[in-house]
Amino acid sequence: MNPFLQQMINHKLNTLSAEELIALASQYNIQLTNTQATQIVRILREEKIDVANVQQRDRIIKKIEAVTNPQVAQTIQTMFQSIVR
Repeated sequence: MNPFLQQMINHKLNTLSAEELIALASQYNIQLTNTQATQIVRILREEKIDVANVQQRDRIIKKIEAVTNPQVAQTIQTMFQSIVR
């Protein structure tokens, strides 16, 4: 992945708001409640995100699955994978 693009994606994920996440999720036909979006943003802010770090992505996906459901977590993982290609 282009390092500049990766840096931009990392920055966006590290500064994402719950409202932005809901809007982004709707583009991928993911239904998120305000509570779920807030919890996911809280998870993303627990550590500085590096989309190229597979172990970190897996850890974050497991935390997201705990506050949403397996289908949402799987879709977000697919989004992550498509980003890093």
